[in-house]
Amino acid sequence: MNKFSDGTSEGYAELPVEFAWLNWTRGNAKLAQIKDTDPGAYFGGWRAFVNGIDRSTKEEYENPKLPLPVVQRVSEDGKHPYQVYATNVIEFLPIQHRTRFELREQTTDPESGRSYNKLVATSPQRKPGYAPCRQIFGLVYNGEEYAPAVMVINKWSAFISFEKAGQKWNKIKIPDTKVLVRRYGSVGNKDSKGNVTPNFEVFGQGRSTPIDAVGLDKPKFVELTKEMDELYEGSTAWKNCSMWNAEGEVEEEREQTDLEKFLEICDIIGLSEGEIAQIVKENAGDYHKALLAVNTDEYAINAAFEESDNPQ
Repeated sequence: MNKFSDGTSEGYAELPVEFAWLNWTRGNAKLAQIKDTDPGAYFGGWRAFVNGIDRSTKEEYENPKLPLPVVQRVSEDGKHPYQVYATNVIEFLPIQHRTRFELREQTTDPESGRSYNKLVATSPQRKPGYAPCRQIFGLVYNGEEYAPAVMVINKWSAFISFEKAGQKWNKIKIPDTKVLVRRYGSVGNKDSKGNVTPNFEVFGQGRSTPIDAVGLDKPKFVELTKEMDELYEGSTAWKNCSMWNAEGEVEEEREQTDLEKFLEICDIIGLSEGEIAQIVKENAGDYHKALLAVNTDEYAINAAFEESDNPQ
């Protein structure tokens, strides 16, 4: 160990390229009227926000682009429109992945009175009471177009169905010099009359839309390229990051500012970046007022709806 140290600690390893975050959401049978224009909302599917907000400057910025449809959505109260890349099925080439298990405990914010699940410990191995968190780095395809992304699987229901879908893809024989582009998503259930509805399964005390392996009979192969090899090598440190894979309690954080509390609650509730920007604008940039604004019945209802799909 070098005795001439500046006292700084090891940081989190980063990926070698800019990328978009892709999250899985369940379907909604009440949205049949938009199933053709936004099938990801109706059947369940993947989404990535078009824009983000710089937490220090409060300025909006454009997230990395994806070769996926951009759809306009609105919050359940109808007040906050936002745009997302969204689809019910993605074509994805996995390059690296990492998995850990997270322990969260219910905590109450003393100012807002809102209860939320706070990350308190992590483990590389499964433990009782811990929930999975898998991140898969790879390329999202649409025809010949592709872009880097990280798929996030952080609910037991999605984790289990994703494992089953992956096991099906693992049985596909891949030609030499080729790689397999997998299709993950949901196409719903068709009844005897030809009507197609979202697929749901009961998990714990909630409902979820399982992630399926789609199009197994017509697998897509692309040439293995130097770029893919370089992305694999460049993302190895990210996969093996000792901080992310650490076991034990999460270091106690300092007292949070109103801004940090506001953003944390927005993340727990599941508000989009567009919704967050609108709330901040409505409260003239005052994060204390914005924090109180999200502590309303309508947001509590939305939060409860989201949490029902996240059994422990």
